[in-house]
This record gives sequence, structure tokens and C-alpha cells, in this order.
Amino acid sequence: MLLYATDFADRLEKEIIPALKAGFVVLSDRYIFTALARAGVRGVDRLWLRNLYGFAIAPHMVFYLNVDVKTLIGRVLASRGMDFWESGMDLKHGDDIYDSFRAYQNKLLREYSSMADEFHFRVVDARRPVDRIQDELRKNVAAFLEPAERPADRSAEGLVFQR
Repeated sequence: MLLYATDFADRLEKEIIPALKAGFVVLSDRYIFTALARAGVRGVDRLWLRNLYGFAIAPHMVFYLNVDVKTLIGRVLASRGMDFWESGMDLKHGDDIYDSFRAYQNKLLREYSSMADEFHFRVVDARRPVDRIQDELRKNVAAFLEPAERPADRSAEGLVFQR
């Protein structure tokens, strides 16, 4: 967990904050939320995790692409296939990578759902076709970026896509 937090701190300091200070809008895939969910599934204390990542800048918007495990399995098999870590094989749910993936991803989905209220995720139904999901995300981001909708201080804004 400390390695992931250190890597994130490095990216925050060297990439994200400089971009924000230069006036850019930062789009980030996952941000701190994947690390929190994966650690939570592995039984790491939530308060300790929240304190560990307490230095992170709170994003203005977080999109959580919520999908059921059956749909997720189909998409993973059609793209890159299952790997050891994404399947939670380290948690010893069994020897079968498919069964382990299903069990691990179900736990992750519960973890993300529990974080949705805490971190104010904008939940997007990711069971739909990819082009419809992309249209929804683009509309939400465009609405956020509209001049009339912009916050007065844009020095620390960011958007996060969480899947």
C-alpha cells in the first residue's frame, strides 16, 4: 500500500499539480480510488487508508463506471484476458482464474459502491454500449467546462474516471 501511495504522491507532485498550476484541466483514470478499493478488499483498515491518501487533492468530479461482473467478464475476455492481479489470485479464492476473477470483482464492486457516497461519485451505467457511455461522459465534462459553469478558482480542479 505504501508503494502505491508513494507512486501516486510522485505523480501528484510532478505531473498533476504542475498541470493544474499551469491552468490545465486534469483528467485522471482511477486517481486514488482504485488503490483504496483494492486495499479495502484485502482488509486494510479504511481509516488508515484515508489518512495515508489524505494529501490527495479532492477532484471536482469523479465518474464511476459501474458494471456488473457478467458484463465485465465478457469485456475482459474480449480484450486483454484475465491476469493474476485483476483476478485477485493473491487472495486465494481458488485455483481457477475465472472463479477468482468473479469473486474478486464482486468484492471490488461492493467496495466501490460503498465509496460512491463518501467520495460523491457520479455513477454511470457502464453496461451500455461504449459509445453511449462515452457520449454521456463527454456531455458531463462539456457541461462542467462551460464558461458559465466554471468555478471562480480553477487552480485546483480535476476530473477522475473510475472503473
